[in-house]
Amino acid sequence: MSRRFRIDPRLALVIDLVVLVGAWQLAVVVIDRPFLPGPLTVARTFVAELGSGLLHHAWISAQRVLLSVLIGTAIAAPLAILAAENRVLDNFLSPLIYFLYPTPKVVFLPIIVVLVGLGNPSIIFLITLIVFFQIFVIIRDAVGRVPQATLDSVASLGAGRLERLRYVYLPLSLGAVMTAIKVSIGTAIAVLFIAESIGNNVGLGYYIVVEQWNRFAYARMYAGILAIALLGSLMFALVSWGERVANRWRAETGPDW
Repeated sequence: MSRRFRIDPRLALVIDLVVLVGAWQLAVVVIDRPFLPGPLTVARTFVAELGSGLLHHAWISAQRVLLSVLIGTAIAAPLAILAAENRVLDNFLSPLIYFLYPTPKVVFLPIIVVLVGLGNPSIIFLITLIVFFQIFVIIRDAVGRVPQATLDSVASLGAGRLERLRYVYLPLSLGAVMTAIKVSIGTAIAVLFIAESIGNNVGLGYYIVVEQWNRFAYARMYAGILAIALLGSLMFALVSWGERVANRWRAETGPDW
C-alpha cells in the first residue's frame, strides 16, 4: 500500500520548499519587524553577496569541515575496527572513549586555542575531535555486533585476522562509516559556526555573527544562514550519494534522507 502512494522525492522537495517559504512569508507579515526580512529579499541579497565575499567565506568553511571529517574518519575508523578485533585494545580504549564521548567538545575550545592558536588550527582540531568520537563509537558498536557464529564460520575456512578484517569487518563497517559521517556533518557545521565566530576573521560563522549580526545587517545575516544551510545540505547529499554508490544493494530501498 505504501509503495502505491509513494511521492517522488523531487516533488516532495518542491512541496517542502513551498511550505517553508510560505511559512516564512507568513511570519514576515505577522511579525512585521526589521529583523525578519522576507524570503525574496534574502534571496536577492544572497545572490548579490556571493560576489561580495560570501562565496569566499563559504569555501573556507567547506574546506575546514571536509578536512576535519577526512582526518577524523581516517583516524577513528581503522582504530574502531581494530578495537573490535583486538580485545586488549578494546578494553584499553573503550572506557576512555565512552567517558569522553558525552562531553560537549566545544567546551574545550578555549584550551585548544591556547594550545594550537587561533584560526584554522583550532577550528580544524576541534571539529576533528568531535568527528573522531562520533565515528569511533558508531563503528565500534556496529562492528562489535558481528555474530560470533559468523566469525567461527570464517575461522573454520582458515581465515586469519587479516582475512576477518578484509572480508567481515571492512564490508560491515562501510555502512557504519557513511552513517557516522552523516551524523558528524550536522554536528561539525554547528560547531563550525561557533568556532568561526570566536577569534577568527573568515568563514560563514564570522560572516554571520561579526560582519552582519553585530551591524544589524539582517538581510545579509540571513543570506549567511542560507549559505551555511546549503553547505550542510550539499555535504549530506554527497555522503548519501557516496553511500548509495558503495552499497548498491540498498538502492531499491528508496532515497536516503
